[in-house]
Amino acid sequence: MREFTGLDMSEMTDSMLKLRGFIRQKDKNYFVVRVKTQLGNVNSEQLAELSDIAGKYGRSYMTFTTRLNIDIPWVAQENLDAAKQAVEEAGLKVGGTGLTVRPIVACKGTTCNNGIVDTQRLGRLLDERFFGKNLPAKFKIGITGCQNDCAKAEINDLGFVGRRSSEPKGERGYAAYFGGMFGRVHREGKRAGPLLSLDEAVALTERVIDYMERNALPKERLGMLIDRMGWEEFLIAIGLTPESL
Repeated sequence: MREFTGLDMSEMTDSMLKLRGFIRQKDKNYFVVRVKTQLGNVNSEQLAELSDIAGKYGRSYMTFTTRLNIDIPWVAQENLDAAKQAVEEAGLKVGGTGLTVRPIVACKGTTCNNGIVDTQRLGRLLDERFFGKNLPAKFKIGITGCQNDCAKAEINDLGFVGRRSSEPKGERGYAAYFGGMFGRVHREGKRAGPLLSLDEAVALTERVIDYMERNALPKERLGMLIDRMGWEEFLIAIGLTPESL
């Protein structure tokens, strides 16, 4: 993640602060402190400490984002450093914005009756390996444990959905979807390739991110890059041969 060394927070522009996880509110006088979680998981001690931080530096409440992070609103600029330090002392990070690999979203996976793949383990591996990596555009990853698709994996740049090779007891694996997005523009990702093991899903993610890093134009999301380069060209570049399409 990009850093701005040698600058005090009072000297930073709003865009610099946002890249560090401090987002100016619409009222212009206060900031939201975005706390990055790992797949939305926090323990009871961390949650209690965040509650204390919200009480000390904000207005005693927090909100959860669609990417499973925690926002602490109503923090004055002069308290941003202290709030960041307190978050880090709780074993968490401030951040999750910018032209980077964004926080991973995953459903609860095999703790759910419907989950057929371990979304949490895959999510942790991807988070530890890729979160915060600088790219030409933001890059979102979603993982869901079954075809109910609670985490809406197909509308992320890269999505993994738990499936079986055949019902009801076929081989389990991760189906990969490429090029989705949501927001002002909605686009469902396209599926390609065979069902993947956990290790294969991690390796594929690395190849897709490397392709994005080498080929994307500034702020060009993966789906737009695929449109420009061509679907088959993209798949071959990430190691999916025409026979596997």
